[in-house]
Amino acid sequence: MSLRESFKKSFENKSIIYWSNLDRTSNLLIILNFSLFFVSELVIKQGYYYTYFSLFCLAIVKIGLLLPVGLLGKIWYYIIFLILEFVAIYFLASSVWFWVVTNI
Repeated sequence: MSLRESFKKSFENKSIIYWSNLDRTSNLLIILNFSLFFVSELVIKQGYYYTYFSLFCLAIVKIGLLLPVGLLGKIWYYIIFLILEFVAIYFLASSVWFWVVTNI
C-alpha cells in the first residue's frame, strides 16, 4: 500500500473527528475576531481590513462544512478548507501583531 492510499484510508476512518475539530476551531476564531477587534472598535477607527479577510475565510470554511454533504469524506476537500483555515489564522495573527505594534 502506498503512502497516499494509507493517508486516504486513515482519513476516511477518522474524517468525522477531523471535520468536527475544524468546525470547533473556526468557531473559536470567529469569536476571537469579534471580541478582539469589533468590540474594541479597532476596525472602525483605524480602517484595518485584515480582520475582514480572516472572517471571510472562516465564513467560506463554515459554508463548506454545511453545504456539500457528499464531499465531506474526501481528503482533497478537507485540505482545501484546512488551508483556508490557516489563511484565516495568518490574517488573525497579522491583526494581533498590528494591534500590538500600534499600541491601541
